[in-house]
Amino acid sequence: MDDGTSQYYFTACMDSGKTLYNILKSIQFQECAVFCAMQEGLKLTVEEGKCVQASAYIPSDNFTEYHVREDVDVLFKINISVLTECLNIFGANEDSSLKMYYRCEGSPLLLVLQPQSMINVMTDCEIATQIADSILELRDEDVPEVAKLVLKASAFMGLLADLERSCDTIEINLSPEHPNVSIITYGMQDRSCIDVPKSSDMVQSFSCRQAIRLKYQLYHLRLTMKALAISSKVVLRSSSNGLLLIQLKLEKEDQRQMFTEFFILPLLDD
Repeated sequence: MDDGTSQYYFTACMDSGKTLYNILKSIQFQECAVFCAMQEGLKLTVEEGKCVQASAYIPSDNFTEYHVREDVDVLFKINISVLTECLNIFGANEDSSLKMYYRCEGSPLLLVLQPQSMINVMTDCEIATQIADSILELRDEDVPEVAKLVLKASAFMGLLADLERSCDTIEINLSPEHPNVSIITYGMQDRSCIDVPKSSDMVQSFSCRQAIRLKYQLYHLRLTMKALAISSKVVLRSSSNGLLLIQLKLEKEDQRQMFTEFFILPLLDD
């Protein structure tokens, strides 16, 4: 990338476009996302019916070059489906280097991709941007956290996958007392329960200040499945108001990390 980055609000280079593709696919359950480039890295956020908010974080050290002008806010709405299609333009079996350019407010996001196996081949894509919608502020710093659970991502994904698909509601009971974690699902005619004590192999750490009972739409938790599939560790945090925060860590081969997080609002009691 040349030194003329000052004419752009945002520029970035990455050796592997697949890395960005995989993490964006893991939160792609809506058509559009809010794209925010900060000094510390990229954040893309999607929302589902004001009940679920998911974000992908790509810290700046994942890029070979990364520049954001300090005097501007790089914030816009973009079609995340089109963005992932462009990142995967050479197909699932071909990785590409990636350059991104964003000139100014209202301009498109420009991608330049070069497949690693075809030195003389290059393609560029322009993706339209729009003024960003406001993002819900779900976290309330004044509401205390009452429980934190760290799990192996593969084990938690397996647990979610095993839950009966005819169920539409999931109840999570957390307690300082054994069995610590009880997961109950409710369907049209059946009810099932899974107990997960803190001594379980899938649990890496557990803390709980008080017993709490939480209910969510099972579909909302299943939205985390793609992110779980590429993550090594999952952290569940519950606030006293029932807001569930699911944080997932993706570790790359070079030891650099990327993250996704999901805020899920609880169902109201009958």
